[in-house]
Amino acid sequence: MKKDSTKDGWHNFLELCCKITDPDNLDRFFALFLTIEERETMASRYLIIRALLEGRLTQREIAEKYNVSIAQITRGSNALKIIEPTFKRNLETKLSKEKK
Repeated sequence: MKKDSTKDGWHNFLELCCKITDPDNLDRFFALFLTIEERETMASRYLIIRALLEGRLTQREIAEKYNVSIAQITRGSNALKIIEPTFKRNLETKLSKEKK
């Protein structure tokens, strides 16, 4: 009998996320799987990544605007440096459409 690995669990979790298309149901789903602190961390990371991709604010301004640490912004910035350029452009496109 094969034991599920953490990698398999993560992949299955992502596939389940993709099947939930209603934002209210997705919110309920994440409330089930993530603590309040984990959701707040994800929200902060999202705001940081979005602000870094927009490129309008300095890191210090991002820290002040979203009440996050420079270290969190640095981690987001470092993550953006290692993603594939095509994925980065795709993300920028999706985020710019989101604002409209």
